[in-house]
Amino acid sequence: MNPMVGSRQGLTRPTFIMLALVVPRVSRRAFHLGRVLAKEVQSRAPNGPNPLDEPTLALVKQHWKQARLAKDSDRATLLGGILTDLQYAQKTKAQPNQKPPSIIKMLQKGIKKRTDAAKVFRNAKPEPRVDLAEKEEREIAILQEFLPK
Repeated sequence: MNPMVGSRQGLTRPTFIMLALVVPRVSRRAFHLGRVLAKEVQSRAPNGPNPLDEPTLALVKQHWKQARLAKDSDRATLLGGILTDLQYAQKTKAQPNQKPPSIIKMLQKGIKKRTDAAKVFRNAKPEPRVDLAEKEEREIAILQEFLPK
């Protein structure tokens, strides 16, 4: 019988037995260490996610899908942009113990940005851009639907 055939593949019996005993122990330790580190990172996260985020996020996704099906491109583009901004913020968190981004804060930031833009369009010189200001105000009204009352 060829000594290179089989599960040992050329290892002497003591080396094979030693590896068989050590490898599972090492992988169990690594698994346990990974779980311990994950729990520690979660425990250091300040305050955790906002409890209003999950229902609000689900509602935004549902309205985004309905707007796409209804071919309402303005509404679908706006809600899709908010969802994209949220995904980008989640993926680019600076530190692991940083608070996760909140969809409520993203909506508030979007409203503030659009309010400032509408003000600039109305005060434009030599001619105010009322059409663009009204578009921004329509977007503000859409975003305010998702904020808690």
